[in-house]
Amino acid sequence: MPFIIALFIVLSTPALSSELPDGWRLPTEKELTTEPPRDGSPTKYARASSDVNNDGKIDHVYLLKSTRYPGEGLLIKLSTLAGYEWQLLDHVEWGEEYADAGLKMRIDLAKPGEYKTACASGYWQCGAGEPAILKLKRAAIWQDRFDGATAIWYWDTHNKIIRKVWLGG
Repeated sequence: MPFIIALFIVLSTPALSSELPDGWRLPTEKELTTEPPRDGSPTKYARASSDVNNDGKIDHVYLLKSTRYPGEGLLIKLSTLAGYEWQLLDHVEWGEEYADAGLKMRIDLAKPGEYKTACASGYWQCGAGEPAILKLKRAAIWQDRFDGATAIWYWDTHNKIIRKVWLGG
């Protein structure tokens, strides 16, 4: 029983918050209850975990609030040969009038499958290396931004980096 209690403490939010990168904090419960709707997810669409880079280790993705400016960020705790490293994938800086605003983005896992991209939907011409159809072989990160844009962040096996592709309608 003491082991289970110790495990719960280690996995709790305060234990995690001490590991966050400088300048970032977990959102409060209040910040997780504002728009966009978050009721459909046990993580309130603010966390996701999967083996993003296909190295056999679970990577952790978070929406975090900035402690330096009014805003939020999409960060990943990515496994590497040396352990884990934080990477900032996306961020939004709000004006001071939004200093107390809740999270505006949502994240989840994008399941393997095919996704029509924004360029294929005619939003712009597909550029070099920009697929018309994104074919995911494993889970990736789905992001719904405040401005209505939706993206998927996926692991580019050839270049060993995370790439973003905007999705179309």
